[in-house]
Amino acid sequence: MAIEENGFLEYLQLQDGEPDLVTKSELIARVRAEGYSVSDRQLTFYVTEGLLPRSVRVGSRAGAYPSIVVELVTWILRFRDGGLPIEALKELLPVWKFLIRARSSRELDLGELEYVARQHVTSVEGSLGVARVVIDVMTCYCPKHRKDIVIVAKDGTKMPMGDPKSTVGFAVARMPETEDADPGPRWFATTRVSLASTDPGSLDPTTVILGLKPNDPLPQAREDPEPEPEQGDQVKEPTV
Repeated sequence: MAIEENGFLEYLQLQDGEPDLVTKSELIARVRAEGYSVSDRQLTFYVTEGLLPRSVRVGSRAGAYPSIVVELVTWILRFRDGGLPIEALKELLPVWKFLIRARSSRELDLGELEYVARQHVTSVEGSLGVARVVIDVMTCYCPKHRKDIVIVAKDGTKMPMGDPKSTVGFAVARMPETEDADPGPRWFATTRVSLASTDPGSLDPTTVILGLKPNDPLPQAREDPEPEPEQGDQVKEPTV
């Protein structure tokens, strides 16, 4: 099996020791099962933009992707729905990869997160999106060992992510855009969030529920998924 230098191996290594692959049809089906519309043409577009790795061939079968790409595509579509431009997504992709590794290692080092973000994220849209990426990766997919994840503050203090009292602050600075303004950076936006679960959100008086009309039914509580046998097209584990 020939593997081009397209990031395939990097994404394979993000899978926490699980080398399983998905075919393109499985990828599209799983993303649609998450409630997002995606087509073969869209996948090609995101590959061209450098947001997705190219698929590889396994024998005579159709191209395959590391299964983590299912989560990656879902993340891209979720943030595109939120209005984030492609260029900001490109800036945030290294942050997403860092957070996937942090989730697998059960340790989120805020000093390292800050370094990666400041190294790659330069736009205001991207900077404002960093907190969203952290929340998305560390909570939306509900990893089975979520309660075991530890947040490491920049002073070395360790906090359990599952404790609502453990919070992470985000502060965005920017340089002035006009020559008349005082020189030097200034604070643009700040916030502080908890990464602890709020499930069941419908019964939590401190949780603001958005995205539905006032009288719409609320979704059921989402539980940690149990691993299930793959269905549909089957692909062999890669030899790398």
